[in-house]
Amino acid sequence: MIVNIPVVVSNPTPAWIPPGTVKVSDELATAPLWRREPYRLLFPLGVALAWTGVGHWLLHAVGILANYRPVFHAMVQIQGFLMCFATGFLFTMIPRRTGSAPPEVWQMFIAIGAPLVTAAAAWSQHWLIAQGSWLVLAFTLIGFAVRRFISSTSRRRPPNSFVWIPVGLLMGISGSLMGGAYGVLGTDYLWLHTLGLVLLTQGMFTAFILGVGGLAIPLMTRGEAPADGQSSPRDYLVRVLHIVAAALLVIGFVIEVRGWPSAGRFLRAVVVLAELLLGVGLWKPPSQPGWNRRLLWISAWMLPLGYFLAAALPGQYKAGLHVAFIGGFALLSLSVSTQVVLGHGGHQQQMTGRPWQVGAIGGLVGSAIMGRALVDFDPSHFFLWLGLSAGAFLAATLVWVLFLVPKLLPGSAPTAAE
Repeated sequence: MIVNIPVVVSNPTPAWIPPGTVKVSDELATAPLWRREPYRLLFPLGVALAWTGVGHWLLHAVGILANYRPVFHAMVQIQGFLMCFATGFLFTMIPRRTGSAPPEVWQMFIAIGAPLVTAAAAWSQHWLIAQGSWLVLAFTLIGFAVRRFISSTSRRRPPNSFVWIPVGLLMGISGSLMGGAYGVLGTDYLWLHTLGLVLLTQGMFTAFILGVGGLAIPLMTRGEAPADGQSSPRDYLVRVLHIVAAALLVIGFVIEVRGWPSAGRFLRAVVVLAELLLGVGLWKPPSQPGWNRRLLWISAWMLPLGYFLAAALPGQYKAGLHVAFIGGFALLSLSVSTQVVLGHGGHQQQMTGRPWQVGAIGGLVGSAIMGRALVDFDPSHFFLWLGLSAGAFLAATLVWVLFLVPKLLPGSAPTAAE
């Protein structure tokens, strides 16, 4: 059953909702706030996990922690911080776009609990528990999305770029399982473990960005909503081309781990750039006002730039990868979530204006990228650059919290100054 509810008057066009009256299901209209707008819980949880994943980096750099745990860092950043932002966005956007029910209570419990279990298990090096918990979340998200998009009662179909979302989840699931298979099969299959690691830490969120970005980036930066996917031959062809690009992305990872790292990274960079230019129209600068839109656009460019740098600088390839990780994955999460919170909450003036917090977030994340690059280019000052990078990133997330968390509280509304 579908009911009509008016969009927030102070902002008639939230990030992913067309102007006018929004048709939502009666289940969504009557659901409690924490299920109706899951981003209010999941975005701050993601930031808290980012503090966990990067905070121990900072503690190690200043000598408080004797050991640095790179596997813990990677798991918490990808399967905790970034996964919370992705789940919060999809759990909020999909029911509104399809006119379907919000996530169930048990799905919300998994979305909140699984990243916490993964982080705790990774810290104590219980890898099976860590990956098992994350796999439960991944399959939950697949079931949530697929059920709503293929339903005969769905009001709208996803844009063609959304084929990247299940592809990304499959990359993550495959990568997680490959890592476990290495422990069973033995050292002869170390390459399988390495392939699984790059699929999980790089492939999954690259695919998410190309999928969600096909909707979010043109809509949030230029006000251009992509068309829904149809059953026409042209639309089938476009989806096939996306799948071919995804296959090339995976082939790039295989080439990298089988002995040609620069070639694999270059192929990955080309695929990502082609998708962003042809599928997202990233060559078009933002036409809508607002600093955050420009920050979002810049952060999208950081993804292919980082991969090209990783291919061009084999001796310091991690510096290039962290351009993609920090400037692409992380900054995109912060800027897209900022647009969601401001747009969905009706903070129109700040969304279209130049709040200093947006500039601070961009500057601090840029400093974090530079510091992390210097870790590789100037290893004699390893702890200095590591500490400065971690500190700058944590400061950026602190600005995000102070700026946006008050706007996430129940009953928050734009002030007269806004």
